[in-house]
Amino acid sequence: MKIKKIEIQNFRLLENIDCNLEDNMTLIVGKNNTGKTSFFEALKLATSTDSKFVFEDFSQSSYVIFKSIYSKYLESRKDGITEEDKEKIELELIAEIPKIKVNFEIQYNKENNESLVELSEFITDLEDSRNDATICISFEPKNTLKIFQSFDKREDTTIELIEYLHKNIYFLYETVCYAIDKESEYHRKIEDSFKTKIQKIVLFESIKAMRVLDDIKGDSNNALSLGFSNYYSHRDKTDNKDVEELEDALKVVASDLKERYKKVLENIMLELKKFGANTPVSIPPIEIDSIFDSEKVLKNNIQYLYKQNEINLPESYNGLGYSNLIYMILELASFIEKFKNSKEEKLSNFLVVLIEEPEAHMHPQMQQVFISQVAELVKEARNKYNIQIQVIITTHSSHILSESGIETERGFNRIRYFNRLKTASGGYKITNQDFNNLKIKDDARTFRFLRQYLTLHKSDLFFADKVILVEGTTERMLLPQMIKKSAKSLCNEYVSILEVGGAYAHSFREMLEFINVRTLIITDIDSSNKKDGKCPVSKGEYTTNYTLINWLPNKTTISDLVNCKVEDKIQENIRVAYQTNENSYNARSFEDAFINANKDFFLTEHPIDKRKKIKDEFSYLRKKKIDISKEIPTKFNSKQKTEFTFDIMSFNEKEYGEWKVPAYINEGLIWLAEND
Repeated sequence: MKIKKIEIQNFRLLENIDCNLEDNMTLIVGKNNTGKTSFFEALKLATSTDSKFVFEDFSQSSYVIFKSIYSKYLESRKDGITEEDKEKIELELIAEIPKIKVNFEIQYNKENNESLVELSEFITDLEDSRNDATICISFEPKNTLKIFQSFDKREDTTIELIEYLHKNIYFLYETVCYAIDKESEYHRKIEDSFKTKIQKIVLFESIKAMRVLDDIKGDSNNALSLGFSNYYSHRDKTDNKDVEELEDALKVVASDLKERYKKVLENIMLELKKFGANTPVSIPPIEIDSIFDSEKVLKNNIQYLYKQNEINLPESYNGLGYSNLIYMILELASFIEKFKNSKEEKLSNFLVVLIEEPEAHMHPQMQQVFISQVAELVKEARNKYNIQIQVIITTHSSHILSESGIETERGFNRIRYFNRLKTASGGYKITNQDFNNLKIKDDARTFRFLRQYLTLHKSDLFFADKVILVEGTTERMLLPQMIKKSAKSLCNEYVSILEVGGAYAHSFREMLEFINVRTLIITDIDSSNKKDGKCPVSKGEYTTNYTLINWLPNKTTISDLVNCKVEDKIQENIRVAYQTNENSYNARSFEDAFINANKDFFLTEHPIDKRKKIKDEFSYLRKKKIDISKEIPTKFNSKQKTEFTFDIMSFNEKEYGEWKVPAYINEGLIWLAEND
């Protein structure tokens, strides 16, 4: 038994989203403010007996709908409207008024002898071809029409509709549960204690990184003691020799202390007996006992120390990363132990563990250790103990993603990419891209490249607000400076810069189109002709750049590329930038484009040494002794490119003046900075 799909409507950032879950582990990733935390909160509020929805949980877009529905309601109250039309409008009101919904589509295995006793109330179709049941938790009106009737009769008429709903939501709304049929409109209301019934089917447990830990002395940093005591309390103590010996030893200690307590407190007991001797007050006999609970001893009377060369240090002296790592692994192990050892009273049919942003305080290697340990625990629970367990992890860690989300066998299938896209109305909508649906041409070869590349570069593009693909090291190293000059607002966004080489940018095509993140591809025009091969653009007949030929702008000849319109360089959220005509010259590579863009600047007089030009600050231009007023150099070997890059990076602009960004890159960065 497992959750196959979760659907959420009208909850905070999640206006309408669905998420398929993997059998074992699902990774929810995405940039900030894309609803990852909201997703977990919706699950907790829908299933926890201690929580309930509030008006603030409604998505912002639902406010407009509430107002629109009220307008329809007023229309139904106008004079002259027929009863038929009035009834029709009222039915529309009931159907359209915002409701927060969380649906769990559960899949069971008929051939696996699974008990369906707990799930049976939610099964709506017993056909042999069906093995699914959908649970719907809905925060909805008790009576839709009475909401607007009561609003019309409000005492304070200055209160607007949204404020009124906010103040009175618990009188107007309730949380109910339905068993629904995903293939029809049939639904059946589940009466009485539905959350308890759901918990008998699926048990949700949560793990959060302990962010409140402090690197200070004292007992506040006690993640290990908490983690170990939780694990001990849930493990099986009935058939464990070590546990039995601990319990027996504590009984002996308790008995011995009982006698010692009596001797130490003997005088106090005598005084107590005297109290009230001459009054009607009677003091009952008092007996002293010593009780040692093994769980409390483990939690409160054991100090966890880190071994050092000469002395052992308290837990609070160690880094928070180690404490967090051990704590979260112990918490997951505790949940599995609790589930495994509930023999007499079965807790639930299966277990779902929610782990929210576990990377806090952990360095990259620790994050990879953590996720590998989680995978091992889940594998053991399923294979050794036959526990059906699904783990859902939200993360901003490219290290966790590359360790567990990108596999040779499974591809990217564990990844669910939450994204925030602008709508036609000017608002935003959260979408979820399931990587099971990603189709890549030449799948095996391209996937091998992407897996190796994204692991190497830590999968940053999955968490970026914007992405820039560049050909080489020069562009990658200089982009931070160019961004500050051309589009400073990008400095406030998380921009992932990926160096992919001229021949490999197209390998990212399907993935970038799939996740729909705003992307700029900075590449070279790579002009060539049949006679000379590589040649200046002025002599070029065609390009050898695969991206320009087969992707954007999908042109082959140099004349087409030179005359290409801006709109032909853009495909929805992706734009290509290559060398264009600037100062009556079309460069072939970044280096000659940079020199051309700054030609006049290079030729200006040196402000300190009047015998030199600014160009003499650049070793390549100084050594070559090329008159750039007449000729732009086009040939650079690897060493010269490296020297040129470092010359630019170390150039003192405050003293000598500022250089310009080549036009094609400047235009691309300005486009990238625009709101998508």
